[in-house]
Amino acid sequence: MIEKCNYCGSQVICVSTKEFYGRDYGGNIWKCTSCDAYVGTHKGSKVPLGTLANKELRQLRNQAHALFDPYWRKGRMSRHGAYRKLSEFMNLPKAETHIGMFDVDKCRKLINGFADFIEKGVVNHG
Repeated sequence: MIEKCNYCGSQVICVSTKEFYGRDYGGNIWKCTSCDAYVGTHKGSKVPLGTLANKELRQLRNQAHALFDPYWRKGRMSRHGAYRKLSEFMNLPKAETHIGMFDVDKCRKLINGFADFIEKGVVNHG
């Protein structure tokens, strides 16, 4: 499904989580054959969870999830409602409102402004 790395242009291959991590998590990983970019898949499939990410982007996506997920996981709002708010905040169509698809700038926008948007209705365009 992913043929070339968006960072270095090298071939991307799909390997099992057992091969990648040394432990079977029931999924697969698309990984670049030359650099550190990779992305997981939906459990039991080869469908990627988003786009390839290097270390910096993986860290930012983890931070974005750590900030965003509690809104719906702790019952402040439904998951659907949280993603609707995120779509509104990011000014993206719902189909593109997935942290696994976000680039560095989109992750930083979420990290730096989503909480204020939810609490005060303030959008930080930085």
